[in-house]
Amino acid sequence: MRNFIFCLMALACVACELDIDVNNRDVQLSGITIECIDETTISNNTSGDTPFTKHTYLCRGVISSYRGECYIRVLHDNFIVHNHHDLVVSGGKLPFEFTFAPEWGYLDAENLTFIIEVIGEEGNTLCRTTAVATQHPATTPIE
Repeated sequence: MRNFIFCLMALACVACELDIDVNNRDVQLSGITIECIDETTISNNTSGDTPFTKHTYLCRGVISSYRGECYIRVLHDNFIVHNHHDLVVSGGKLPFEFTFAPEWGYLDAENLTFIIEVIGEEGNTLCRTTAVATQHPATTPIE
């Protein structure tokens, strides 16, 4: 009995030492920010559409408690606005950043709320959070 308990304790210590995360159930996103870093006026003279402002966003954050390949997907009003920012995570904390620039005119509003998802290797959603976009501070002209 004593040897059995000793073996169980040794297995528990080995599992803790290796930081085994078999199910990846505790995937976390933290420090998520989305900032508008550029604005470009888009007009299409051939179709007579009203010009709109195309925004380029910078997304930053940290993914943790995951081991394997995954990707980040960004949604707004249940529409995918960015897909496949690929990451390989080794169980610790991994900072990431990427830019995306949706082509849609209705993303012209201030304080847009985006949904950020971590998608696993099998295409399942492992984690989801929201972030409100902030505007890039206006630069003042230098005289």
